Amino acid sequence: MLAPLKGIRVLDLTDSIVGPFTTRLLTGCGAEVIRVESRLHLGFRRNGPWGPAGNGPIPQAPEKLIDFSKVDTKLLVSPTFGQYNHDKLSVALNLSKPEGRGLFKRLVRVSDVVVDNFRFGVMQKWGFVYAGLKELKDDLIVVSLQSLGKGPSQDWATWGMNLLSFTGFAYGWGHPDTPVTERTAGGFHVDYIAGAETAVAIMAALIHRANTGEGQYIDVSQAEAGACVLGPSFLDYFINKRVAEPRGNRHPQFAPHNCYPCQGEDNWCVIAIFNETEWQQFCHALDDPSWTKDAKFQDMQSRLKNVDELDQNIERWTKQRTPHQVMKILQSLGVAAGAVQNGEYLYYDLQLRARNFMMEQQVPRLGKVTSPGMPVRFSLEAETESRRAPVLGEHNDYVYRQLLGLSPEEMDKLTDSKVIF
Repeated sequence: MLAPLKGIRVLDLTDSIVGPFTTRLLTGCGAEVIRVESRLHLGFRRNGPWGPAGNGPIPQAPEKLIDFSKVDTKLLVSPTFGQYNHDKLSVALNLSKPEGRGLFKRLVRVSDVVVDNFRFGVMQKWGFVYAGLKELKDDLIVVSLQSLGKGPSQDWATWGMNLLSFTGFAYGWGHPDTPVTERTAGGFHVDYIAGAETAVAIMAALIHRANTGEGQYIDVSQAEAGACVLGPSFLDYFINKRVAEPRGNRHPQFAPHNCYPCQGEDNWCVIAIFNETEWQQFCHALDDPSWTKDAKFQDMQSRLKNVDELDQNIERWTKQRTPHQVMKILQSLGVAAGAVQNGEYLYYDLQLRARNFMMEQQVPRLGKVTSPGMPVRFSLEAETESRRAPVLGEHNDYVYRQLLGLSPEEMDKLTDSKVIF
C-alpha cells in the first residue's frame, strides 16, 4: 500500500518557514516535492539556527562563524533549512532568465501542484499567474501563500513578528501586568498555523481533482490563518465590546491552572484542574494538607476567587520536586500536569525517541545533525529512513534529464549560461 500522496509531484517555490513547512507536510504524506531555487537567492539555506525569541541567529564563537565567500553556495544547508526541507528534491533554476522560465513551464506540465510564498507581484512579473499556468496543465493546483492574501494590502511585506502583531497574537501574549511593548510572542507561530492549513487545503483540492478532474487556485492569507485561532478574543469584543487582555497561564473558569516553579534553577511545571474529581485527586497527591480543606478552596468558584493564595500554596509543594516528578505523580492520578521542557529535555525525551521522532542525518559541511521528524505515522506505509535536505541543485540530472528529457549537451549549455544556476 502506498502513502496517501505517493505519485503527486509538487513544485516548491517557497522560502522562510511557512512555505517549506507546508510542503514538508506533503512529503511526509508521500508527495514528491521539488524545490525550485537558485544561487541568486539562497534565503534560509545560509541562515543558522534562530535564537529563543526569534530575534536573530544564535551567536556563535568567532572561530565557528562561516566565511560564505569561501563556501560553495550549492553546499549550504543550514540547520533551519534542513529541518523543513528533508525528503525533498532540489533543482537549480534561474527564473530571471527567459530560458529559465521556459524550463519551469515544462516542469509545470509534468507536475500536480505549484506552491509559492513570494511577495505579491513576483509570480506576476514572471508570467506565472494561475490562468497562464492552467493553460500548461488544465488540472493544475496553484497555491499562493502570502502574508495577507489578495486584497487592498496584498503588496505588504511581513515577517514573523509583523504577523504576530497584526493578528493579535502579540497583544494577548504575557501576564496581566506585562506592558504592551513587552508583549512579544517571538517565533513563527503563524507560519506553522498557516502551513498546516495550507497543506490541508492542498489535499482537499487533490480530492476534488480526483473526483471531478478540475484543478484550482488556492489563495492563502497567513494573517487570516493566524487570526482564526484567536476566536475567544474576537467573540469577547464582538459580543461584550471588551478587548481581551493577557492573563498569563491562568484560566478564567478553572483553578488551579498555572505554571509553577519547581526544584532547581528556572525549572517549571504546569498543572490544570477542570473538575472536583481532579481536585480531590490533586489533594490526595499532596497528602491532603490542611489548607486544602479550607472553605476558600472547596469548589471551583472559591478557588478562582482566592487564586493568588491557592497558587502560593501549590508552589510550596512543587518547589520541593523536579518538573518531571510533579508530572509523574499527578499524571498517575489522572490530573493534567506536565514538565516545561527545554531543548535538552526534548532531545532526550523517551516518548519522542521511542517514536523515532528525532532524526539524525549527515549533512554536508555540518556533519551529523539531529532535527524533528514527522509527527504522523501511516499504518499502511512501511517506515523508511528520511533523506537529509538537499544541497542546491542536487537533483538536476533527475529533473532535467529524466523528467524533461534534456541531453547532457543541453544541460552543459544551460549551466554555462547560468540558467541552471
